[in-house]
Amino acid sequence: MTTNPHTLRPRWLTFFLILDFVGLGLFLLGMQPWIFGLDRSPVIGYLQVVVFLFGLGFVVLSSFTIEKLLRPAGQPVTIREDVGARLSATGYVLVAVSCTADLIGLGSHPLPGSPHLGTLQSIGLIFGAAMIVVGLTMYHPRTPKPRAPGS
Repeated sequence: MTTNPHTLRPRWLTFFLILDFVGLGLFLLGMQPWIFGLDRSPVIGYLQVVVFLFGLGFVVLSSFTIEKLLRPAGQPVTIREDVGARLSATGYVLVAVSCTADLIGLGSHPLPGSPHLGTLQSIGLIFGAAMIVVGLTMYHPRTPKPRAPGS
């Protein structure tokens, strides 16, 4: 028994869209736990950073997979799309390093003091998130414009 890949595509799209929203929920849970009534500490902790990074990772990976599923069959990846994928991956690494800087002793509040997401870490986080968005935008496949007859 063989399955038609065209019937599986909407199922995979649905799965990865749900994973995208789960990642968004984890992102919010790690970044702003007070939204869910879970904020118990004024500082950022290991678990909070891990949940935030897992959520953002789910969002980035599922977004890439959705873009891959939306690509027309047989269309090759262009240089612009490849650069976009690498830019998004670099943005995620920048976000991860920025968020864990204090936790690994590189930030403005080194251990054994309490970790704090300071101004420089916040700037790195925002810049990394912007790199992810720009990379995902570049990765989106473009459809060729139809040419006028006789041109």
